[in-house]
Amino acid sequence: MDESGDPQAGQHDNFVLAGVAVHEGQIYRISKQLDDIQTRFFPDRQMPLGFHATEIRGGRNPPFSTLSPNIREQLMNEIYECISSSHFPFLAAFATVMHVSVAESPHQVLHDTFQDLLQRFNILLTRQFNYGQPNKGLVIIDQARQQRYRELFADFKRTGTQYQGYLKDIIDIPYFAGRRDTRMMQLADFCAYAVFRYYQQGDDHYFQKILPRFDRPGPRDPPDGLKHYTRQSCSCEACAWRP
Repeated sequence: MDESGDPQAGQHDNFVLAGVAVHEGQIYRISKQLDDIQTRFFPDRQMPLGFHATEIRGGRNPPFSTLSPNIREQLMNEIYECISSSHFPFLAAFATVMHVSVAESPHQVLHDTFQDLLQRFNILLTRQFNYGQPNKGLVIIDQARQQRYRELFADFKRTGTQYQGYLKDIIDIPYFAGRRDTRMMQLADFCAYAVFRYYQQGDDHYFQKILPRFDRPGPRDPPDGLKHYTRQSCSCEACAWRP
């Protein structure tokens, strides 16, 4: 999971915490897809690049700054294709969005979005358990946010969440890694970026690519994996089907 936006009220109107749940048997295949994309766009690069959506789209920092806007957009679309082409149960997307109208403090924003996203992940694991697939979940978070998420997760494991008690299907503590260390973290970054642009700027170009991948009980059911906290009237993809 990864963040987009800032929990500090006033910086942005929305804060996003998002991620992808990938079955361990699919990690090599999806990582290989991203490795192949790197080879096509940067054939002279031997070490893995950290694909960061903001850097690529904005042409920030080498080697992305050496690419033309059209090529950078092609690169963005190919990375999003790795998400959109990985059908459930191989990959499921999650995102929790909090609008400034609900924000009381940076701690409350982080607490509530993290709690909600963990619970949505746990709902997926519980549903799969009921279907005879007793998988457990491991949470991996950007290492730059390590201390604050360690503290929050410790509280959740000790007292449970406000929804369904303890996060019994999520094992151990969160693990922390840099975006350059794991391709799955890079997909979480792209998921958070797409959701943030949709809610903050009304741009659904990338969001529509990942919308079918949000966790849901069935292909025709609404996206359980997407939640929007706001006190404003809203008809977004998360709010439209909720009372």
